[in-house]
Amino acid sequence: ENLQDLLEFKGYNVISWESAEELLQNLESHVVDLILLDHQLPGLNGIEALHEVKKIKPHLPVSLVTASCQKETFEAAISGGAERIIHKPYSPAEILQAVEEMLSKSV
Repeated sequence: ENLQDLLEFKGYNVISWESAEELLQNLESHVVDLILLDHQLPGLNGIEALHEVKKIKPHLPVSLVTASCQKETFEAAISGGAERIIHKPYSPAEILQAVEEMLSKSV
């Protein structure tokens, strides 16, 4: 909720879903410019969800947000097509910079 509040305060339209399954069910019916995908999700985890998102929208920029510092998580995210990895805890400035960079690349 804090992340959503921050992005909305900065003027972004934000859609949040409670699970990867909900994201995947709604992805094709919504206009989405980028995804910030948490690694720890109920049901499918962030890496699994990343792979599914890329099957549906291969060119959609996705960043994985994670508290994990494991090399395997990093490698799985990058090989799965993540644009970047954002480590928790993150600062508001870090998130905003990531969003702006992802949006500028997708234009």
